[in-house]
Amino acid sequence: QINAQNCIHCKTCDIKDPSENITWITPEGGGGPNYGAM
Repeated sequence: QINAQNCIHCKTCDIKDPSENITWITPEGGGGPNYGAM
């Protein structure tokens, strides 16, 4: 579980997770990362 409220879109998770096991779910308010648009 990643605290999306503290996410600063640093992409470190992508580097640590090359197999893309992390699936981002945007929290209510839309404050989380939206990597699909990048």
